[in-house]
Amino acid sequence: MICCATLWSCKKSQDFNYKELNELEIKDNATLSIVQFDTLKIDPQITQSKPAGEGFTYQWKIYPYSPVDGLDAKVLATSKALNAVISYPPLKDGYNLEYKVTNSATGVSTFKIYNIQVSSAFGKGWLVSNTTSGNAQLGFIRSDYKVFYNPAGSVNQTTFPGNAVAANLFYNSDGSRFGVSFFTDKGSYRFGANDFLVSGKSTISFTPVKDKFAFSVSKFTTEEYLINDGSLYAASMLNDPANVTYSARLEGDYNLFPKVITSALFSTYFYDNKYKRFMYVPFGSFSLIPTFGSSSAAFNIGDTRMLMVGAMDGVKTNSSEDFFFIMQDTNGDRFLYSLSGAAPRLNQKILNSPEIASAKSFAASLTLRQIYYTTDNSIYLYDILANSAKLLYTFPSGTQIKQIQLDQTDSKTLVVAANQATGGSVYFFKISNLGTLINGTYDQQIDGFGEISTISYRRAN
Repeated sequence: MICCATLWSCKKSQDFNYKELNELEIKDNATLSIVQFDTLKIDPQITQSKPAGEGFTYQWKIYPYSPVDGLDAKVLATSKALNAVISYPPLKDGYNLEYKVTNSATGVSTFKIYNIQVSSAFGKGWLVSNTTSGNAQLGFIRSDYKVFYNPAGSVNQTTFPGNAVAANLFYNSDGSRFGVSFFTDKGSYRFGANDFLVSGKSTISFTPVKDKFAFSVSKFTTEEYLINDGSLYAASMLNDPANVTYSARLEGDYNLFPKVITSALFSTYFYDNKYKRFMYVPFGSFSLIPTFGSSSAAFNIGDTRMLMVGAMDGVKTNSSEDFFFIMQDTNGDRFLYSLSGAAPRLNQKILNSPEIASAKSFAASLTLRQIYYTTDNSIYLYDILANSAKLLYTFPSGTQIKQIQLDQTDSKTLVVAANQATGGSVYFFKISNLGTLINGTYDQQIDGFGEISTISYRRAN
C-alpha cells in the first residue's frame, strides 16, 4: 500500500499543462537580387494558426553566405516590412538575409532565410575626392548622373581620416585586376572598382600633398609612378597589383611637375622644373634619367629653359600618346608645347588669350585642335590654329574652379569641379561639334560634396 501511494504521488507530480502555440508561416520568395546601393523592399505575408491578437517583434539581419573579412552581420531593420538601402558589395555566393519574427508573449521565434544577390552599381563615371568634416571621402558620379557620395565609407563601414588628395584607377597588363587607389594626407587605400570594397593596400613612406600629387600606371601597366611634392616614387605591379609597396624617392637632383607622361612605348617621361628639362624612366628600371634633346627640334627636351605650369592628355593610340604642356618663360609669357611619343611637335607662344597668365587648369580636346583653360571662375576656349581664345562661361562670384577634365570617351562633355564656401559641386557642360558649350551653360550640376581636391575619370571594365 505504501509503495502504491508513493507511485501515485509521483504520477500526480508529473502532470503537465499543455498550451497550443500560435504557429507562423512566412510566405515570400526566397531568392532576391538588387543593385548595390538600391533600396530593398520586402513586405512578407505572415499567416497564423490562431486568430490574430498576439504581439510580435521583428528583425532583418544580413550577412555574407561565406565569411568575408570586414563584412560583419548587420541588422537592417526591426520592422515587419523591410525598406533598406543595401550597401554591401557584390559577392559570388551572395548574402543571407535572416528574417526573425518573435512572439512577444512566448518568446518563440520563427525564421526565414532569403538569399540575396547584389550586382555592381558602378560603371564609367567620375571619381570625386573631397573632404567633409575632417574626413576624406571618395564620391562617384555615374555616367547617367546617379550620385554616390561616400560609397567606400558605406561599403567598408568606416571613415577615412584626414584630407582627400586624389583617386586614380589601377589595373594590370591583362586587365584581370581593376581597382581604385585613394590617397589622403593620413593614409592610402585600394578598392575594387566594381564594389568599392577594400581590396588591398598601398604602402608609402611619404605624406601625400594636395595639389602636388600625380599618379599613373606605365604604358605596359607593369609599374605605378607617384609624383609627390616634386619627388618620384615607383612600384612594381608584377607580383600583386592589389598590394604594392612604393620605393624610396628615386635618386637625383630634381623637382618634378605633378604629371606622369606616358607618351612613349618603352619610357615614361616627367618634367623637372628645377633644371627645366624632361626626364624619363626606361622600361624595366627605376632610374630617373635626364633627356638629351636637339636645338633644331621644335624645342630642346633636355633644356627648355621654361617653367611647366600645366599639362594635359591628348590623342592616344596603341603605340604612343600626345601630351600638351603650358610653359612659362622668365618674362611671364606662356607657350604651348606638345610631345608625340618622345618627339617635340608644337612650340607656340600663346597670343590673344584673356587671363592666360593666371590660368590654372587645362584640358585638351581629343578631336579638335582646341584647349580649354580656366581661371578662378571662368572657362575659356583656346583655338590652337587661330592662336586666340574666347570666354565660354563665368561662374558667380564665390565659386572657385578647382579642376577641369574632358570625358575621354568622346570629348563631348567638359567636367568642371568647383568649390564654394558651403562645399563642392561638379558641373557637366555638353560640347558642340565646334567645341563651344551647348546652350551656353552647364547641362547638369551635382552638389553635396565636401571640398573637392581632384576629379578623375573611371572607365568601364
